[in-house]
Amino acid sequence: MNTEPKPSIHYMDELLKKEKITLTQRQLELLWKYHKLLREHNKDHDLTRLFKFETIVTKHYVDCIAVTNLLQFDGPMLDIGTGAGFPGIPIKIVRPELEVVLAEHRPRRVEFLNLVIAELKLENIKTYDHKIISSSPIGPFKSVITRALETIPETLVRVKNTTETNGKVIFMKGPNCSKEIGDAKLASPIFILDKDLHYSISNIDKRRLVVFTRS
Repeated sequence: MNTEPKPSIHYMDELLKKEKITLTQRQLELLWKYHKLLREHNKDHDLTRLFKFETIVTKHYVDCIAVTNLLQFDGPMLDIGTGAGFPGIPIKIVRPELEVVLAEHRPRRVEFLNLVIAELKLENIKTYDHKIISSSPIGPFKSVITRALETIPETLVRVKNTTETNGKVIFMKGPNCSKEIGDAKLASPIFILDKDLHYSISNIDKRRLVVFTRS
């Protein structure tokens, strides 16, 4: 028999606090509204393959928000391959002063992202509905972030001209990315490894936050 509480803003708050994430009431309300939009539009827009409430909160929201606790970074920030808005939307909710650009080329997901921005009344955030390539006419950005898009070397080559000097490229990765880090030195030597932070979600899901700085 399932004894877990039903999905609610209060249960979401409990799950976040379990992971040492405490939001203001305003931030909690925005995240809950985002969650409801995600579930409402998932079938039509192919936004996430996760369905269980607890899993969405921990593997999506906690994972994204944890970055703001582990790392200091400035805007403007480019979120590459954001999909349904991960990690850009949760980061924007907890860092409302941050200027954010969500890069996503798939039309249905761009439609969803624009809906979220409008419904949550988020400011200084917009979508860029194209793939990011080395000649993309945007930027430069102080921070570039990506989650589960491609290998580290591939992304560094892609963002070499959209990252400003001394800007950071932040990779949200699983634990087994050491080879990618090593290969990055050859693929794009203008980027220097800055941080390699190991952490866990729910004491089980091992993660790494890898940061490169553009020289």
